[in-house]
Amino acid sequence: MRDTLRLALVLLALWWAPAEAADPAPSETVQSDISTREISIQSNFAGIEIVIFGSVDFSHAPAPDEGNYDVITVIRSPAEPLVARRKERVAGIWVNRAGRTFPGVPGFYAVLATRPFKAITTEATLKALGIGFANLDLGKRGEDDPKEAPYRSAVIRIKQDQNLFQEHDDGVSFIGRSLFRASVDLPVNVPVGRYTTDVYLFRDGQLISKNESTLEVSQVGFERAVSLLALRTGLGGHA
Repeated sequence: MRDTLRLALVLLALWWAPAEAADPAPSETVQSDISTREISIQSNFAGIEIVIFGSVDFSHAPAPDEGNYDVITVIRSPAEPLVARRKERVAGIWVNRAGRTFPGVPGFYAVLATRPFKAITTEATLKALGIGFANLDLGKRGEDDPKEAPYRSAVIRIKQDQNLFQEHDDGVSFIGRSLFRASVDLPVNVPVGRYTTDVYLFRDGQLISKNESTLEVSQVGFERAVSLLALRTGLGGHA
C-alpha cells in the first residue's frame, strides 16, 4: 500500500512538473562567400564586378516540401559624416544655405534580392535589418522632423547618381533548389575601407539564417602615397 501511494505521488509530480525546454527545431542555414576578398585600387582602376554566391545547407534539417526561399544581400562600406546643404539663388548666384549633418552615411551601399523586398518579408523586419534605402540608418536623426526628409532624400539621390547607392530587387538568382548567386558593380569612385557583406535567408517571410563576410578595398602604389600625403598635410578631409 505504501509503495503504491509513493508511486502515485511520483506520477502526480511528473504530471505537474513543467516540461523541459525542447531542443530548437533543426533549421536550414545559409553559407556564402564573395569572388574576391581584396581589391587594390591603382591608376588604371576602372571599377570591378564582384560576385556573391552561396547555398542553403540542409545538413541540420531536411529540405521542406513546400515554401520558397528568398535571399537578400547587403554590401556596405564604412560610414562617415556627411553634410547635406540646401542651395538658394541669391542675386543671381547659387549659395549654400541651411543644412543637415548625417553622422553615419555609408560610402557605398548596395542591396540585392530575389524579388521585391516587401514581397519577401514584413516592413517591420526590413526596418529592423536596415534593408533598403527607406530603412537605411544614416546616423542619429530626428524621426519626427519633417524638415529633415528632403535632406535625407537628397543624400540618397546624389549617392545613386554616383552609383554608390544601388537597389536591385531582382539581383539574386537561384540556380536549382539551394545554390544562388548575385553580382554587384563597384564603380571607379568606390571608397576604400573594409566592406561587410550580409546574406539573409528567408523562407515563407521568416528570417531563418544569416551569413557575413568582409571585403577589403585599398589603394596601392602612387595613389596610396598621394592619399597619405593629403591626410598628413590636412588636404584629405576625413580619414
